[in-house]
Amino acid sequence: MDVIRAKLEALGYAPADWQLPVTEEFVAGFERDYGLRLPAEYRAFLLAFGGWNGSATCDFLEQPTPNGTGAWVDLFYGRMAPEREVYDIRWATDSVGGAPAFVAVASGGMNGCMIAVRCGGPDDGHVYHFDRDQRSLWPDDEFRRMFPALDPSIEEWLERRRAGQLPPKPEGYESLYLLARGFNEFIDRLQPTDLDG
Repeated sequence: MDVIRAKLEALGYAPADWQLPVTEEFVAGFERDYGLRLPAEYRAFLLAFGGWNGSATCDFLEQPTPNGTGAWVDLFYGRMAPEREVYDIRWATDSVGGAPAFVAVASGGMNGCMIAVRCGGPDDGHVYHFDRDQRSLWPDDEFRRMFPALDPSIEEWLERRRAGQLPPKPEGYESLYLLARGFNEFIDRLQPTDLDG
């Protein structure tokens, strides 16, 4: 955990003022209530760093996407005081609606998007960006209406979609974009936020 702590602190993450301690009892209760088993790497992270706040980015492993080249990663959900329940792992996971298959682990910027970890199945422990706006379903003109200056990677995605050249995505993954194949790998892939870029 020392390496992960050093990485988070180097990126400017720190415990949020309003977080409550994430205890073994809390995590075990979360698993029991949601009928799931958290992947070991994420479970250890949640106990140590649930409720840490900061800002970083992580490039998607799949390219191109309708969301650009990567995800914004803000606060890591944890156990929060009632007045901050939107940052609580329970509230966030309920709002994704993916439990027990997916658990919300961090705020993903972009109008309520989230970072989620897969619980169980062949991709157990994989970390995804969940696009709450479901941009993959938008018609081309919606992209141009919403974003007059489209990133070249999104233009490429649109061109491939028109040509029928996008790789198929598994059912239920249409709005999920792979960030890492394990939680520690995800933390390792986090990069400073380029506010000037």
